[in-house]
Amino acid sequence: MDSTSQPHWSSLPSDLLFNIANILDARMDLLSLRAVCNPWRSSLPLPPKAPLLKLPFPIDPNNPNLNSNRHGHFALIESFSYSLEPINRDPKRTWLIKIQESESGNVILKDPLARYPLARYPLAGLDRLPKVLNLLDYRVKEISKGYYVEFVEQGRAPYPSIFVNEMKSCISIKQVAVSSSFDKIGDDGFVVLVIYNGGKLALWRMGDEKWSTVNDILEGYVYDSVAYSNGMFFAIAVNGLTISIDPSKASFEIMEVAPAKPRSGFGHGDTFKYLVKWFSDLFLIEKYHEDFFYWSESDDEDDYHIKFKIYKMNDEECDWVEMDGLKDVVLFLGDACSFFVWAKDYAWWKGNCICFLDYLFMGSGSDGPGSEAGIFDFEDGISRRLSKFSSCSKTLLATTILAQALLLNV
Repeated sequence: MDSTSQPHWSSLPSDLLFNIANILDARMDLLSLRAVCNPWRSSLPLPPKAPLLKLPFPIDPNNPNLNSNRHGHFALIESFSYSLEPINRDPKRTWLIKIQESESGNVILKDPLARYPLARYPLAGLDRLPKVLNLLDYRVKEISKGYYVEFVEQGRAPYPSIFVNEMKSCISIKQVAVSSSFDKIGDDGFVVLVIYNGGKLALWRMGDEKWSTVNDILEGYVYDSVAYSNGMFFAIAVNGLTISIDPSKASFEIMEVAPAKPRSGFGHGDTFKYLVKWFSDLFLIEKYHEDFFYWSESDDEDDYHIKFKIYKMNDEECDWVEMDGLKDVVLFLGDACSFFVWAKDYAWWKGNCICFLDYLFMGSGSDGPGSEAGIFDFEDGISRRLSKFSSCSKTLLATTILAQALLLNV
C-alpha cells in the first residue's frame, strides 16, 4: 500500500481489534469503534447497558410521614454528559448534551443546565431532530457520569396519593454518589451514598436488605453534597464540616476531614456547597447570595449578586485551600451532575467561569435550554443570565437537534 492510499480498516487483525476494544471504557467509544466499518460492527458485540439496580425502600421505615401502604423500590440509574463536535463542518462547534434512562427504559433528554427534560421546553427544537446520527461524522466524548435515584411504585393500583411531607422526607433523594461504575462492580462490593430527608446521609452496600444511616455523633448535621474520590466517600454539611467514609470497612468508618466553620443567616446561611471531582482532585464550590435583602437602583442590572468561592482538598493537611479562580477551565454546576471542561475545547466559551442553575433565573420569559442558568465570571466577580451570552446558550440549544438522533443510533 503506497503512502497516498487510504487504509483498509476491515483488514485489521481481529486480535488487535479486540485489544483496542478492551482498553475502551466509555460505552460511546465502543459504539464509535464499531461504526468504523461493517466487519468491525459484525465482530464487536454491542457494549452492555448498565443494569438497573434496585435499592431498598424506604430508607427509614420509622419515618412518621411514610404511608404504611406505600410499597416499591428505588432504582439507581446512570446519566451521561457528552460533547459532540462535527468533524467536517466549519466553523467548528462543539455541543453538550445530557442523557438519562429511566427505570422503565425510557430515555430522558436534557441539556446540562436544566432541571427538567427538554420535552418540557417549547423552544427546545425536538420537532427538528434528525432520525439518524452517523458517529463517524462527530467526535463524541463522554464528559461526565452521574447517578440519580428514582422511586418505583409497586403493588395494586390505584396507588395511595403522595403528599408533600412524604415526598420530601421519604421519596425524594437530593444527591447520590457511588463507589464505582456499574461496569466495574466486583467482589469488593458496590456502595451507594445518598442525601435524603432534608440533609441526612444513608449508605447501602450491594446485597444488604436495608440502608445504614449515618448518625451517632453526626446526628443533627444537615448535608449539602456528597462525592466519591480516591476510594473514599466525602460529605460536606451546610456548616462546612467535611467527613470521609471508608466503604471498604464493614462498619463504614467515618472520619472528620475538615472542621465546621462559623456561619450566619438562617438554614443554609444562604450559602450552598457542592463537591465535584475532577481527575484525582476533589473540589468544594461555595455559592452564596451577596446582599440578599438589598438591591440598589444604581446596581448593575446584569449583576444578580450571586457569588462563588472554590476550594481544593489538600490531602496532606486535611483541609480546604481556597483557589484564585479557574483560569482556563469552565465548571458546569448542575443539580445532580457537575463537571469541568477545558475552555480551549469550546471556542466560544471563556475560561475562569462557572455555569450554574439558580431560582433567580426562573420565569425569565425564555423557554429554551439554559433559560434557568447563569454564568459567574471570576474575572469581574459578576453573575449574569446565561441567555445574555448568545454563543453559550446556542451551545445548549444546538444539542437538542442532535441528541435524539444519537439515542436512536446507539
